[in-house]
Amino acid sequence: MNIKKLTTQNFGLIVNEAKDIIKSGGLVIAPFDTVYGIICDPRNDEAVKKIFDLKKRPLDKTIGLAVTSIPALELIAENTQHDFVKSHVFGPYTFILKSKKNNGISKYCQKEGAVAVRIPNSELILTIAKKSDYVLAQTSANLTEQPPCASIAEVVSQFEPEKLDKIGLIIDGGNIEDSSPSQIFDLTGTSVIEIAR
Repeated sequence: MNIKKLTTQNFGLIVNEAKDIIKSGGLVIAPFDTVYGIICDPRNDEAVKKIFDLKKRPLDKTIGLAVTSIPALELIAENTQHDFVKSHVFGPYTFILKSKKNNGISKYCQKEGAVAVRIPNSELILTIAKKSDYVLAQTSANLTEQPPCASIAEVVSQFEPEKLDKIGLIIDGGNIEDSSPSQIFDLTGTSVIEIAR
């Protein structure tokens, strides 16, 4: 199991290792601003399917995306609620937006013409995303129907060791304080609708 403790000194090395794994179709577990998450290349169907297998998640339940900025978001989705998105940038928020046609994103990250997108408040995730064409497939690092994880110890306790051995890199960023999933807002219509989890 490739677990590496994130430090100021090895930040660049960790980012480059994560980027290489993602570009080669592998998975990375890393701390977000909200909970620990699993990330991969969202343009690679086989890579995204590995996340479903790991989480024991039904394939009809799509997973979200993490992007680096509003311009990156607008490359893959229609942003008709620009002011709302701008006022919620880098917060614990997920936006459901209409997909742009031929955006190159895996069908497992899109459903009924919509995508769920975050701009996380995490230097680590944003830096990995910048080196990975500005977008990552992302979802919480927990088994389906199980609580999200705020530490690597919680991640390790949920998954079988043989499953974690298949993860290219597990980044230990310590405990996430006040961890909780992001709020979800449906922005596909003319008004903002908050969705209860």
